[in-house]
Amino acid sequence: MGPEERIKRRAEMEQLVSQANAGLPEEPTGPAGPEKSVKKKRSLFRRLFMGVGWGLILVLLLLLAGFVYQWMGEREDRQAYIAPGQHVEVDGRRMHVYHEEKPGKAADEGTVVLIAGWGTANPYADFSPVYEFLRNQAAFAVVDRFGYGYSDVTDEKRDIDRMTEELHEGLEKAGVQPPYVLTAHSLGSLEAIRYAQRYPEEVKGIVTIDSGSPEFYQTFPARTLQLQRVAIKSGLVRALYHINGFDAYLNGQRNGLRLLSPEMKEQERLATLLVALNDNVTDEVRRAAANADKLVEDKQRLEVPIIQLFADQFGEVTDEWLDSQRQFGESWSADSKMTVVQGSAHSIQAYHPESVAEAALELVD
Repeated sequence: MGPEERIKRRAEMEQLVSQANAGLPEEPTGPAGPEKSVKKKRSLFRRLFMGVGWGLILVLLLLLAGFVYQWMGEREDRQAYIAPGQHVEVDGRRMHVYHEEKPGKAADEGTVVLIAGWGTANPYADFSPVYEFLRNQAAFAVVDRFGYGYSDVTDEKRDIDRMTEELHEGLEKAGVQPPYVLTAHSLGSLEAIRYAQRYPEEVKGIVTIDSGSPEFYQTFPARTLQLQRVAIKSGLVRALYHINGFDAYLNGQRNGLRLLSPEMKEQERLATLLVALNDNVTDEVRRAAANADKLVEDKQRLEVPIIQLFADQFGEVTDEWLDSQRQFGESWSADSKMTVVQGSAHSIQAYHPESVAEAALELVD
C-alpha cells in the first residue's frame, strides 16, 4: 500500500470515528450535574407544596360545609326547642323557670330549687328523673342560669354575686315562694351556698349532689373548651348523633341518659346542639376559683342544715375524698349529714333520683 493510499485510509477512519462520536451524549462538564440535582429538588418541593395546599383547601371546604350543615340544622331545631316553663325578664333578658306547685302547700313548707352543675346544657331534662319523686310531695322549681337550657345568653360576666342575684330575681318574678331547699349539683353548690350567705332568711336547707367544698373549687383549674365548641359549630357533633349509641357515650357520666324519657332525650340533644358551651358557660368555669374565693372570704357556719350526697363511683371512692366531704359539711354548717349513694357516678340524679328527692324532702318540712 502506497503512501497516498495510507493517507486516504486514515482520513476515512477519522471520519468514521467522528461520526460515531457525534451520536453519543455529551458528558456533563463543570456545574451542569449539580444544577440538574437542584432542579429535581425544586420540582419535588413544588409537588409537595401543591399537595399540602390542596389538602388545606379540602379541609377548609369540609369545615365550611360543616358550618352550613350546623346552621341549617339549628334553624330547624329551634322550632322544636320549646320551653316547658315560663320566661321571666331579668335585667332585660329572658330567664326560664320551670315550677310545679304542691296542692295545699303550707306557707312555711320549703320549695325544692334544683340547681344544675356547670355545663349542663338542659337542666330541666337533666333533673327530670327526680320529678316523679317530688311531685305532690313538695313544690319544686328548676331555674336555667343565663346561657343554660331555655334562658337567654347575657353580656354580664359570670360573677357569683351576679348569678345569685339573677337566681333570686328569677324565683321572685316566677312566683316561686320561699323558704327554699337549694338542691345543687357539682359546681352549682357555690351558687347555693352564696345564696344562703346573702339571703339567709329565704333558705331552709341545702342539699349538695356530689359537690366539692368552696375550698376545693378555689383550686379548680380553668378549662380550654375551644375544640369542643368547634366540634359543635362545625356540625361534627350533629353528624355523630346519627351514629347509634353516640348519645349514651357522650353522656357516660350521666348513666347514658337511660332514665330520661324519649322526649327528654330529644330536648337534651337539642340543647347540646343549640346552647352547649356558649360564652356564659365557658366564662363561668373560668371564674370558678375566683367565685369560690368570695365564699371563703365571707365564711361563717350557715344557720341551715346541709345534706351531702356523693357518689361511690361504683366502689372507687377514696378515703381522701370522704375526708374532704366530712370537712366540707362540718366547717360550713352546724348541722351536716353525709350520705354515700351506692352504684352511682357524678350525676347521682341520673342513677338514683330517689336519693336526691329523699334528701330534699327531709329538709322541706
